[in-house]
Amino acid sequence: MSQDRLLVDAHHHVGDLSDSLSYDGHVPGPEPSVEEDADGRVARMDALGIAWAVIQPSHGYARTDGLAATRRVNDRMAQLQARAPDRLRAVGTTEPLHGLDGVAEVDRVREIGLAGLAWHHRFQGCYIDSRWMWPTLERMQDLGLVPLVHTNAESSLEASWRLQRLATDFPGLTFLAMDAFWTYERARHVLFTAGLTPNIVWDLGGPVSYVSIAEWVERNGSTTLCFSAGGGYLGGPAVLPPLVAQIEHTPISDEDKANILGGNVARMFGYS
Repeated sequence: MSQDRLLVDAHHHVGDLSDSLSYDGHVPGPEPSVEEDADGRVARMDALGIAWAVIQPSHGYARTDGLAATRRVNDRMAQLQARAPDRLRAVGTTEPLHGLDGVAEVDRVREIGLAGLAWHHRFQGCYIDSRWMWPTLERMQDLGLVPLVHTNAESSLEASWRLQRLATDFPGLTFLAMDAFWTYERARHVLFTAGLTPNIVWDLGGPVSYVSIAEWVERNGSTTLCFSAGGGYLGGPAVLPPLVAQIEHTPISDEDKANILGGNVARMFGYS
């Protein structure tokens, strides 16, 4: 990769999904300390040449005590960011089904220093465009927070058009969309509708993508795509995903490559 281009991981999870996924016999171990967790993430990023990462919580956490559980998750995200503020830019979450209590948590998230909020609606029991997203996003817009939304290609709860509906109603917010390119049908749909919502940046990361980067840039420009390394849930040795080389070898301009590899996300989070 060119040494003068910033590499940012836009989609980096903290926590475990085992309580929400189909049971495979896996029982998670004890949660590491904040220091161990943050230092391990930074070491992995160093090995991959990643300048900094946007970290977000797992959305499969136990909600036994409701809002208190969400607050604990958000507090831990703030603690991780405080451990490595130059390398980890943290966002929290809210539960739309908490109603007004969830909207109120937006202010507390800002008070503890988080940069935004992320949702994975299929793990949170409602559609992307559920009723409580409107007051939540209105408050985020007032506070200058960044919204991150999963648009998983296998979930009707997370259909990309639902996010585009929100983006249309909130043109003053820039959204980060994740998981949209994992199936052929969804990927091609997003390719041809992204121009309707230029305030969404779509994350290219994931196990597979059915969109040509050159085709996307020709049709939608390079300011609506970003890179992610799939950090957080993956174990084993740190290996830079093929996506970096794919972006570098695509016949687009150096400015376009810089936008996708890190520039777009840096602007979203006020780093440029």
